[in-house]
Amino acid sequence: MAVLVYTAPEEWVWPTAESFHTPGTLDFGQSLQPLSSRTAVSYGYNVGLYRLAEIFERFNMKVTLWTNGTAVEQHEQVLRDLVEAGHHLGGHAYSEGAPLNTLTREGQRESIQRTVDLIAKVTGTKTRGWVGPGAVCTRETIELLMEMGFDYHCDLQDDELPYFLSSGEQTILEIPYRMVGNVNDFPLFTRNIQSVKAGIQHLRETFDAYRQRAEVRPLLFNYGTHPFVSGRPDFSVVLEEFLEYVHSFSDVWVCNYDQVCDWWNQRFTGHADLVSAPIEP
Repeated sequence: MAVLVYTAPEEWVWPTAESFHTPGTLDFGQSLQPLSSRTAVSYGYNVGLYRLAEIFERFNMKVTLWTNGTAVEQHEQVLRDLVEAGHHLGGHAYSEGAPLNTLTREGQRESIQRTVDLIAKVTGTKTRGWVGPGAVCTRETIELLMEMGFDYHCDLQDDELPYFLSSGEQTILEIPYRMVGNVNDFPLFTRNIQSVKAGIQHLRETFDAYRQRAEVRPLLFNYGTHPFVSGRPDFSVVLEEFLEYVHSFSDVWVCNYDQVCDWWNQRFTGHADLVSAPIEP
Protein backbone atom coordinates (compact mmCIF):
# COMPACT_ATOMS: atom_id res chain seq x y z
CA MET A 1 0.00 0.00 0.00
CA ALA A 2 1.16 3.50 -0.83
CA VAL A 3 0.31 6.38 1.49
CA LEU A 4 0.08 9.86 -0.01
CA VAL A 5 -0.02 12.75 2.46
CA TYR A 6 -0.31 16.15 0.80
CA THR A 7 -0.69 19.75 1.92
CA ALA A 8 -2.60 22.41 -0.03
CA PRO A 9 -1.30 25.98 0.43
CA GLU A 10 -4.28 27.78 -1.12
CA GLU A 11 -5.07 31.45 -1.73
CA TRP A 12 -7.79 33.64 -3.19
CA VAL A 13 -7.83 36.93 -5.10
CA TRP A 14 -8.73 39.35 -2.32
CA PRO A 15 -11.23 40.96 -1.96
CA THR A 16 -12.72 39.86 -5.30
CA ALA A 17 -16.10 38.10 -5.29
CA GLU A 18 -15.15 34.62 -6.55
CA SER A 19 -17.19 31.46 -7.10
CA PHE A 20 -15.64 29.44 -4.27
CA HIS A 21 -15.53 31.11 -0.85
CA THR A 22 -12.97 30.32 1.81
CA PRO A 23 -13.83 27.00 3.51
CA GLY A 24 -14.05 26.91 7.27
CA THR A 25 -15.23 30.51 7.65
CA LEU A 26 -18.74 31.87 8.00
CA ASP A 27 -20.51 32.82 4.77
CA PHE A 28 -23.55 35.06 5.15
CA GLY A 29 -24.03 35.35 1.39
CA GLN A 30 -21.80 38.40 1.17
CA SER A 31 -20.37 39.20 -2.27
CA LEU A 32 -16.88 40.01 -0.98
CA GLN A 33 -15.03 37.82 1.46
CA PRO A 34 -14.38 39.54 4.80
CA LEU A 35 -10.99 40.24 6.34
CA SER A 36 -11.67 37.52 8.93
CA SER A 37 -11.70 34.93 6.13
CA ARG A 38 -8.44 36.21 4.71
CA THR A 39 -6.71 36.08 8.09
CA ALA A 40 -7.95 32.52 8.67
CA VAL A 41 -6.08 31.50 5.52
CA SER A 42 -3.07 33.66 6.41
CA TYR A 43 -2.65 31.70 9.64
CA GLY A 44 -1.56 28.77 7.51
CA TYR A 45 1.33 30.75 6.05
CA ASN A 46 2.30 32.60 9.22
CA VAL A 47 2.25 29.56 11.49
CA GLY A 48 0.71 26.39 10.07
CA LEU A 49 3.08 25.56 7.22
CA TYR A 50 6.12 25.88 9.47
CA ARG A 51 4.58 23.53 12.03
CA LEU A 52 3.71 21.02 9.30
CA ALA A 53 7.23 21.27 7.88
CA GLU A 54 8.65 20.36 11.29
CA ILE A 55 6.42 17.27 11.42
CA PHE A 56 7.36 16.18 7.91
CA GLU A 57 11.04 16.68 8.72
CA ARG A 58 10.70 14.41 11.74
CA PHE A 59 9.57 11.59 9.43
CA ASN A 60 11.93 12.53 6.59
CA MET A 61 8.95 13.13 4.29
CA LYS A 62 9.04 15.25 1.13
CA VAL A 63 5.41 15.98 0.31
CA THR A 64 3.49 17.43 -2.63
CA LEU A 65 2.14 20.93 -2.00
CA TRP A 66 -0.89 21.70 -4.21
CA THR A 67 -0.31 25.39 -4.77
CA ASN A 68 -2.35 28.21 -6.31
CA GLY A 69 -0.62 30.84 -8.40
CA THR A 70 -2.04 33.44 -6.02
CA ALA A 71 -0.31 31.65 -3.14
CA VAL A 72 3.04 32.16 -4.88
CA GLU A 73 2.26 35.84 -5.46
CA GLN A 74 1.32 36.42 -1.82
CA HIS A 75 3.68 34.04 0.02
CA GLU A 76 6.66 33.45 -2.25
CA GLN A 77 9.30 33.24 0.47
CA VAL A 78 7.38 30.72 2.57
CA LEU A 79 7.02 28.46 -0.46
CA ARG A 80 10.69 28.94 -1.38
CA ASP A 81 11.62 27.73 2.10
CA LEU A 82 9.54 24.58 1.60
CA VAL A 83 11.01 23.89 -1.85
CA GLU A 84 14.52 24.31 -0.45
CA ALA A 85 13.59 21.72 2.19
CA GLY A 86 12.80 19.25 -0.62
CA HIS A 87 9.03 19.50 -0.97
CA HIS A 88 7.33 19.65 -4.40
CA LEU A 89 4.91 22.30 -5.68
CA GLY A 90 2.01 21.00 -7.78
CA GLY A 91 -0.43 23.07 -9.83
CA HIS A 92 -3.74 24.00 -8.18
CA ALA A 93 -5.15 26.74 -10.48
CA TYR A 94 -4.40 30.43 -10.34
CA SER A 95 -6.98 31.14 -7.61
CA GLU A 96 -8.71 28.72 -5.27
CA GLY A 97 -11.82 30.85 -5.72
CA ALA A 98 -12.06 30.11 -9.46
CA PRO A 99 -12.57 26.36 -10.11
CA LEU A 100 -11.83 25.48 -13.72
CA ASN A 101 -15.38 24.33 -14.48
CA THR A 102 -16.47 27.98 -14.02
CA LEU A 103 -14.07 29.17 -16.76
CA THR A 104 -14.08 29.04 -20.55
CA ARG A 105 -11.50 26.88 -22.29
CA GLU A 106 -9.27 29.92 -22.79
CA GLY A 107 -9.87 30.97 -19.20
CA GLN A 108 -8.72 27.53 -18.08
CA ARG A 109 -5.65 27.77 -20.27
CA GLU A 110 -4.77 31.13 -18.73
CA SER A 111 -5.27 29.84 -15.17
CA ILE A 112 -3.05 26.81 -15.83
CA GLN A 113 -0.33 28.80 -17.60
CA ARG A 114 -0.20 31.54 -14.96
CA THR A 115 0.10 28.89 -12.26
CA VAL A 116 2.86 27.05 -14.15
CA ASP A 117 4.81 30.28 -14.65
CA LEU A 118 4.50 31.40 -11.03
CA ILE A 119 5.51 28.01 -9.61
CA ALA A 120 8.50 27.88 -11.97
CA LYS A 121 9.55 31.26 -10.54
CA VAL A 122 10.02 29.50 -7.17
CA THR A 123 11.23 26.05 -8.25
CA GLY A 124 13.11 26.82 -11.47
CA THR A 125 11.30 23.91 -13.14
CA LYS A 126 7.87 23.15 -14.60
CA THR A 127 5.42 21.53 -12.23
CA ARG A 128 4.49 17.98 -13.23
CA GLY A 129 1.06 17.45 -11.68
CA TRP A 130 -2.34 19.11 -11.30
CA VAL A 131 -5.30 19.10 -8.93
CA GLY A 132 -8.09 21.62 -9.46
CA PRO A 133 -9.76 23.60 -6.65
CA GLY A 134 -12.25 21.23 -5.05
CA ALA A 135 -10.86 18.45 -7.31
CA VAL A 136 -13.08 19.84 -10.10
CA CYS A 137 -12.24 19.69 -13.80
CA THR A 138 -13.75 19.39 -17.28
CA ARG A 139 -12.72 17.40 -20.31
CA GLU A 140 -11.08 20.59 -21.61
CA THR A 141 -8.98 20.80 -18.42
CA ILE A 142 -7.41 17.40 -19.04
CA GLU A 143 -6.88 18.09 -22.76
CA LEU A 144 -5.12 21.37 -21.92
CA LEU A 145 -2.90 19.65 -19.33
CA MET A 146 -1.90 17.10 -21.97
CA GLU A 147 -1.14 19.84 -24.49
CA MET A 148 0.98 21.66 -21.91
CA GLY A 149 3.06 18.58 -21.09
CA PHE A 150 1.83 17.65 -17.61
CA ASP A 151 2.78 14.17 -16.41
CA TYR A 152 -0.24 13.52 -14.21
CA HIS A 153 -3.69 14.75 -13.14
CA CYS A 154 -5.58 13.96 -9.94
CA ASP A 155 -9.25 15.05 -10.04
CA LEU A 156 -11.12 11.95 -11.23
CA GLN A 157 -12.75 9.45 -8.89
CA ASP A 158 -13.48 6.27 -10.85
CA ASP A 159 -10.76 3.94 -9.54
CA GLU A 160 -8.49 3.21 -6.59
CA LEU A 161 -5.23 2.95 -8.54
CA PRO A 162 -3.57 5.16 -11.18
CA TYR A 163 -4.30 4.63 -14.86
CA PHE A 164 -3.49 6.32 -18.18
CA LEU A 165 -5.93 8.68 -19.90
CA SER A 166 -5.64 9.25 -23.63
CA SER A 167 -6.86 11.84 -26.12
CA GLY A 168 -5.70 11.21 -29.67
CA GLU A 169 -1.96 10.63 -29.49
CA GLN A 170 -1.59 12.25 -26.07
CA THR A 171 -1.53 10.42 -22.73
CA ILE A 172 -1.53 11.54 -19.11
CA LEU A 173 -1.46 9.54 -15.87
CA GLU A 174 -4.54 9.84 -13.68
CA ILE A 175 -3.95 9.44 -9.92
CA PRO A 176 -7.55 9.25 -8.63
CA TYR A 177 -9.04 11.45 -5.93
CA ARG A 178 -11.72 10.50 -3.42
CA MET A 179 -14.61 12.84 -2.66
CA VAL A 180 -16.97 10.29 -1.11
CA GLY A 181 -15.82 9.82 2.48
CA ASN A 182 -12.99 12.23 1.69
CA VAL A 183 -9.98 11.50 3.93
CA ASN A 184 -9.16 15.16 4.31
CA ASP A 185 -8.56 17.35 7.34
CA PHE A 186 -11.08 20.02 6.34
CA PRO A 187 -14.32 17.96 6.38
CA LEU A 188 -12.89 15.76 9.13
CA PHE A 189 -12.31 18.52 11.67
CA THR A 190 -14.81 21.19 10.65
CA ARG A 191 -17.88 18.95 10.25
CA ASN A 192 -17.40 15.47 11.67
CA ILE A 193 -14.88 15.12 14.48
CA GLN A 194 -14.61 17.37 17.51
CA SER A 195 -11.68 15.93 19.47
CA VAL A 196 -8.02 15.05 18.99
CA LYS A 197 -8.58 11.50 20.27
CA ALA A 198 -11.46 10.92 17.86
CA GLY A 199 -9.44 12.30 14.95
CA ILE A 200 -6.53 9.94 15.60
CA GLN A 201 -8.90 6.99 16.04
CA HIS A 202 -10.74 7.76 12.80
CA LEU A 203 -7.54 7.98 10.75
CA ARG A 204 -6.14 4.78 12.27
CA GLU A 205 -9.34 2.84 11.56
CA THR A 206 -9.49 4.14 7.98
CA PHE A 207 -5.83 3.28 7.41
CA ASP A 208 -6.36 -0.20 8.88
CA ALA A 209 -9.29 -0.82 6.55
CA TYR A 210 -7.20 0.16 3.53
CA ARG A 211 -4.28 -1.96 4.66
CA GLN A 212 -6.57 -4.96 5.14
CA ARG A 213 -7.93 -4.60 1.59
CA ALA A 214 -4.44 -3.98 0.22
CA GLU A 215 -3.48 -7.52 1.24
CA VAL A 216 -5.74 -8.64 -1.63
CA ARG A 217 -5.30 -5.77 -4.14
CA PRO A 218 -2.80 -2.87 -4.04
CA LEU A 219 -4.21 0.46 -2.88
CA LEU A 220 -3.39 4.15 -2.56
CA PHE A 221 -4.33 5.80 0.74
CA ASN A 222 -4.59 9.57 0.38
CA TYR A 223 -4.75 12.02 3.31
CA GLY A 224 -5.13 15.68 2.43
CA THR A 225 -4.12 18.48 4.79
CA HIS A 226 -4.37 22.26 4.76
CA PRO A 227 -2.00 24.56 6.65
CA PHE A 228 -4.81 26.58 8.25
CA VAL A 229 -6.40 23.34 9.54
CA SER A 230 -3.71 20.72 10.29
CA GLY A 231 -1.19 23.43 11.09
CA ARG A 232 -3.04 24.28 14.32
CA PRO A 233 -1.82 22.78 17.60
CA ASP A 234 -4.63 20.28 18.16
CA PHE A 235 -4.94 18.97 14.60
CA SER A 236 -1.18 18.90 14.10
CA VAL A 237 -1.04 16.42 16.98
CA VAL A 238 -3.55 14.26 15.08
CA LEU A 239 -1.34 14.34 11.97
CA GLU A 240 1.86 13.61 13.89
CA GLU A 241 0.43 10.66 15.80
CA PHE A 242 -1.16 9.30 12.64
CA LEU A 243 2.16 9.48 10.76
CA GLU A 244 3.90 7.75 13.65
CA TYR A 245 1.35 4.93 13.34
CA VAL A 246 1.75 4.70 9.55
CA HIS A 247 5.54 4.57 9.78
CA SER A 248 5.35 1.66 12.21
CA PHE A 249 4.43 -0.64 9.30
CA SER A 250 7.30 -1.89 7.16
CA ASP A 251 5.02 -2.96 4.30
CA VAL A 252 3.66 0.56 3.62
CA TRP A 253 5.27 3.01 1.20
CA VAL A 254 4.94 6.66 2.30
CA CYS A 255 5.45 8.76 -0.81
CA ASN A 256 4.48 11.88 -2.77
CA TYR A 257 2.69 12.30 -6.09
CA ASP A 258 5.83 12.64 -8.21
CA GLN A 259 7.09 9.34 -6.80
CA VAL A 260 3.81 7.56 -7.58
CA CYS A 261 3.91 8.94 -11.13
CA ASP A 262 7.50 7.75 -11.64
CA TRP A 263 6.77 4.30 -10.17
CA TRP A 264 3.73 3.78 -12.40
CA ASN A 265 5.42 5.05 -15.56
CA GLN A 266 8.50 2.88 -15.03
CA ARG A 267 6.33 -0.23 -14.88
CA PHE A 268 3.54 0.49 -17.34
CA THR A 269 4.75 2.96 -19.98
CA GLY A 270 4.72 1.07 -23.24
CA HIS A 271 1.63 -0.84 -22.13
CA ALA A 272 -0.72 2.14 -22.31
CA ASP A 273 -2.84 0.31 -24.91
CA LEU A 274 -3.70 -2.23 -22.22
CA VAL A 275 -4.42 0.10 -19.30
CA SER A 276 -5.43 3.50 -20.73
CA ALA A 277 -8.94 4.89 -21.10
CA PRO A 278 -10.00 7.60 -23.55
CA ILE A 279 -11.46 10.84 -22.19
CA GLU A 280 -15.21 10.56 -22.64
CA PRO A 281 -16.82 13.12 -24.97
